[in-house]
Amino acid sequence: MKTIKQLFPACLFGLLLLFASCKKWLDVNPKTQVKEEAQFSSKQGYTDALFGIYQNAAKSSGYGRNLSFGLLDILAQRYENKTLSTSLYYKIAHYNYKDADVRSLTDAVFTNGYGSIAQTNYILKNIDNSQAVLDETSRSIIKGEALGMRGFLHFDLARLFSERYADGANAGTVSIAYMKEFTVKPQARLSLGAVLDLCEADLKAAEALLSVNQNIDQIAGNQGSTNADLFLQFRQNHLNYWAVKATLARLYLFKGDKANAYKYANDVINSQKFSFVVPSALNVDATALSSDLTFSSEHVFSIYVSGLKVVADDVFKNTTPTGEISDLWSTRTKLDAMFQASLVGYGTDIRKPGASKNLWSEVTTSIVYTKKYWCDNDLNVRQRIIPVIRLAELYYIAAECAPTMEEGINYLNTVRVNRLIPALAVPATRDAFESEILLEYRKEFYAEGQLWFYFKRKNTVTIPDGAANPMTKDNYIFPLPDAEVEFGTSGTN
Repeated sequence: MKTIKQLFPACLFGLLLLFASCKKWLDVNPKTQVKEEAQFSSKQGYTDALFGIYQNAAKSSGYGRNLSFGLLDILAQRYENKTLSTSLYYKIAHYNYKDADVRSLTDAVFTNGYGSIAQTNYILKNIDNSQAVLDETSRSIIKGEALGMRGFLHFDLARLFSERYADGANAGTVSIAYMKEFTVKPQARLSLGAVLDLCEADLKAAEALLSVNQNIDQIAGNQGSTNADLFLQFRQNHLNYWAVKATLARLYLFKGDKANAYKYANDVINSQKFSFVVPSALNVDATALSSDLTFSSEHVFSIYVSGLKVVADDVFKNTTPTGEISDLWSTRTKLDAMFQASLVGYGTDIRKPGASKNLWSEVTTSIVYTKKYWCDNDLNVRQRIIPVIRLAELYYIAAECAPTMEEGINYLNTVRVNRLIPALAVPATRDAFESEILLEYRKEFYAEGQLWFYFKRKNTVTIPDGAANPMTKDNYIFPLPDAEVEFGTSGTN
């Protein structure tokens, strides 16, 4: 494993060598290094470096698996393959962070996050001297995305490797290092409150910079783009202006600042840039060019994963009637319970197994796979993206943070009605209202990783279908890599 100090040089050259879009200058520079002045001598060089942040974050060690349908959803007890005590999934589901195989996954999350952060700082180190090659709008967008991703990535690392904020009760606990420079110098770990303040500052700066381009290049039913400039295409696959606002809504909710969380959630909702999928128009045939099993019109921010088909087929498609040890499945009984299928009016939920346009592959009643990431048409771009922030989450944040339950229930009901289940009356108690929000989180974000963050923020003691209830504080905190503790980043400023 690597310390942050060791990570930066390796990550810089390793990342740059992976960028397919950088072949022009890789052909004329040594394979082991790229000179900074050559990298940033053109707009294309800045664009390549920016795309590199997302490419690294899309690896299996990041949002391409661990932080979406893999590690985090196994921790959230989404799947059934957790009964064989020698299996990796069993060890994860029982929060055995001391196991070497589990530790390798959490260490990989740490390394991937800081590797992507290194790339943001590589750009930011050079961006203010880019007047000769970047127009003002391009410079604002590139700097805004780099700052935004730096805040976004640090926030997720803090949520994983620190205690929950607990309305400020844990603000003074030791968290992670906040890397603001492209440097090999070790940085001290900060308090959780200080890390969140720095995340907020980066995200607010990004919000101001990205306000120059508030468009979302989104064309229903089309894999292409109307914009001739690749840099401005597919804005949902960048930390765009609205994704920054959505991240701020997440951050303020994590801190217990409901007023600001409510404001920022509503900024995204009221933008009308994102829309709920129309059930009658939904195509769930994974072989079709127009299939859209992740509801892409609802993505505020998503990650493009070029090799998603290989990984998804391995875990979400069976090759034997009993499933395989590497597969991730659930049962019809547990899914029906999650979707409340026995209740009047709930059988039409477009998210549940057995819906008229089925998002699930039911091998047997005991083995049911999500088809969310199936991609059996090589030209279908939509089936190679993983949602990181979707529209429904902003409605759930607004519901939780609304001044009254009467207002809050309207936000919750907007999602429910769009999923074809009945609107709810105002619950009798706040606890009952919170229970309904949890039910919707469970239904909405299957194989997306968000349920784990919800459980941690709420300090959930009993996780539905949990293998290791009651939950403890230590179950919710990833251990830092041993080398990070050993080589000087364990102190606080």
